[in-house]
Amino acid sequence: MTRLTATGLRPAVALPLALALLALLLRLYGLADKPFWYDEIVTLNRTNLPLVDLIIDAFRHKHFPTYFMVVAPFASTSPDEWTLRLPSAMFGAVCVFLVARLARDVRGSFAGLVAGLLMALSPAEVQYGQEARPYTLISCMVLIALCGLVRIEQTSRQAAPAQTGPVALSGAWAAYGFGTIGALLMENNTLPWLLASNLALVTILARRPSGQRSLLRNWGWTEAAILLVWLPVLILMFTLNRGAVMTGLEWVPKATWEDTRSIFAAVYLFRISDMMTFGLSPTLLPGFGAIVLALALFGAWRLKSDPALLVVIGLAFLAMPIAILAISIFKPVLVPRYMLWSTGPFFVLAGIGAAALPARLSPVIVAIVAVGGALSLAPYYGSETKPRWDQAAAYLARNIHTQQDVVVAANRAVKFVLASYDERLHPDSKFPIHAWTAVDTAQCAAADARVWVIYGRVGQGIQESEADFRGKWSAFGSPAAQIRFGAHILILRFDGVPIPPQRDFDSVQLEPHVDSQPIEPYQPNP
Repeated sequence: MTRLTATGLRPAVALPLALALLALLLRLYGLADKPFWYDEIVTLNRTNLPLVDLIIDAFRHKHFPTYFMVVAPFASTSPDEWTLRLPSAMFGAVCVFLVARLARDVRGSFAGLVAGLLMALSPAEVQYGQEARPYTLISCMVLIALCGLVRIEQTSRQAAPAQTGPVALSGAWAAYGFGTIGALLMENNTLPWLLASNLALVTILARRPSGQRSLLRNWGWTEAAILLVWLPVLILMFTLNRGAVMTGLEWVPKATWEDTRSIFAAVYLFRISDMMTFGLSPTLLPGFGAIVLALALFGAWRLKSDPALLVVIGLAFLAMPIAILAISIFKPVLVPRYMLWSTGPFFVLAGIGAAALPARLSPVIVAIVAVGGALSLAPYYGSETKPRWDQAAAYLARNIHTQQDVVVAANRAVKFVLASYDERLHPDSKFPIHAWTAVDTAQCAAADARVWVIYGRVGQGIQESEADFRGKWSAFGSPAAQIRFGAHILILRFDGVPIPPQRDFDSVQLEPHVDSQPIEPYQPNP
């Protein structure tokens, strides 16, 4: 009879469940504190569409509709960050359960405890667990598939009983197939998982002493089921986009060494990054990421006695970063969120490394992991990881009182985000927002009008510098006021300035405009 804990749960479930509960609390804390940014507004708009329109809109923008269909019951036309992000928080907690259970199955309860704590406390995992996008759901699907694959490897060492018929889609094979299908139907960046898992199955097959025929049959039926579900949907996406599924990533900047270092530190090494620029925030414990990396490397080294298992877990971790770096040589795609699904296997390796250390060090290791992870995560909750467009929209709605005021956004993306906030937060204001240049404004605005100019980031990627943007408006003279909202948004106000003739703009130099009006930090209402 299986031994139960005092709570009535099996030991294999009790510890992962406790860690998942901790993870859920960490993700629910401050869930609505950070405002929506561009991608989340896209999620909100799409999930409020009728089902057929939702599916069509997703495919036309090179997205699978799966995540948006899952989140649609949580969506509403009001800007409810808490509710729309709740599914991501829940999937993030499930990921912690799966990581803890997987590490426990491989190297025991202590490995599960360390791996689960790292996954629960990871700033990147918490950040994307508070993001109304599909990344924690993708991680969840990959981890389900990985759990099945690890179980296949573990049971393949024993001679399997004779099987008749295609009973492959049960147990571990069902987990592998379901998780892989789910991941592939979320985003195309999960294709490396399909390749890595099949390479791992080749290794398992090569090292199996007997029963290769049964393994091959199960493998064949499972891969057939995966392709049967995934390929028609992929073909539909190619068809609707005329094969251009890799376009639309021009916003990704070419990776520099500094960007690469920052992205890897944020994803794997417990650093907090700005969602827009990938820049790292100060950390309370600079060396903690190195400790985690050392544990993971030690865990991989200790798995050398089981090469097949090392290949399974190691490829699950390495597949995405290697693929991202390789593709980025030809086309920039290095973005932190694309690598998120590889963090789970990385923390499993760290848990295995911790379990391989002398048992007398266990209390010290747990204390280091728990305290170090908590100190690394704590600054996240107060960090500005997303632009404060909510504050900018509220400020404009309170201060624009005349129909002669002209509101000009830096580009169409800024206009989209600002208009979305204005429409939902301040439906009575309805001030028009234009995506004009300085020349267009000069031609269209009435003389002596107040002109509000908004510069800011709405997402990642390439954007003109603030200095260049200011230079375009230097012909308007010194702003009557300029005010910042966090690190990413600047609003300039030009009062009663006669609009110069067209010729004055022909000689505008894109240089920083120096004026005597200081930039005021925004003070939100209490």
